[in-house]
Amino acid sequence: MIRGKVFVLGLATFIAFSPYGHAVAGNFDMQLFGHHVVITRGGDSQDSLKIDDREVLKNYYVDIDAMHVVNGMAVAVGTSSAGGNACEGSPFVVSFPKGQNPRIDGPLDSCFSVMVTPSNDKLILSTPATPNQAGQKWEWTASAGFKEVQGEVFVANTSKGWDQLRERSVAHPGGLLDYAEVAAEINRLAGADKALVNDILLGVGSGEFKGDLFVGTSCSRHMCTDQEAVVVADLTSRTVYLAWKPSGQKIKVNPEVKTWPEKAKAELRRWAAKWK
Repeated sequence: MIRGKVFVLGLATFIAFSPYGHAVAGNFDMQLFGHHVVITRGGDSQDSLKIDDREVLKNYYVDIDAMHVVNGMAVAVGTSSAGGNACEGSPFVVSFPKGQNPRIDGPLDSCFSVMVTPSNDKLILSTPATPNQAGQKWEWTASAGFKEVQGEVFVANTSKGWDQLRERSVAHPGGLLDYAEVAAEINRLAGADKALVNDILLGVGSGEFKGDLFVGTSCSRHMCTDQEAVVVADLTSRTVYLAWKPSGQKIKVNPEVKTWPEKAKAELRRWAAKWK
């Protein structure tokens, strides 16, 4: 998020501070390429993006994140969000053709985090692929705006397994699905509910290492307390313990609870307590 900075693109400085504005927390007020660009929060708790005193975008959060030059044209990439933690902010692009009014494309229709990759003639915007669906991908050009193209297909990383999990860099249960050796065990335990469990693990959640146990909990987006899962990965025994609650159904557990080590059972009881 950009607040009150001067950006240098290539060899020239394209942005100057507004002579009448200032940047404070929650506000953006600058001269960009000869145009007055302002983001302010109104009494309705909504951010409003205005260009030359004309409102062009409004949402709970609106930010300018980065500046690029595409085919010699300056562009600003921002994000717009309705708030909450179910979806990431959706990107939009403001382009500044010389001698013309700025143009606004987006926000894109995506719930996942979008990576922006600039090149000389276009921007590539993409979401990561998941086990349940290919990633989304768009090309943005100055002449055509956004165009959706074929995204990447998910492939678990076969170079990552239990040994790499010991690096303890995973902080979300969905991250386990990128470790081919661990993901295969999760999918085996989920059985016919494989797609459902993957969806839950990739939802809203968190994870942490407690000694040699990785403990992750998550819920399907917009379905927390209704459809959830807990996964415990034991680094010592290289064993996965999985429980999940499909919407409107009872909790499913694999392997059987009696085979879970005591610390893993305690995590299971803590997670399941909300439905008692």
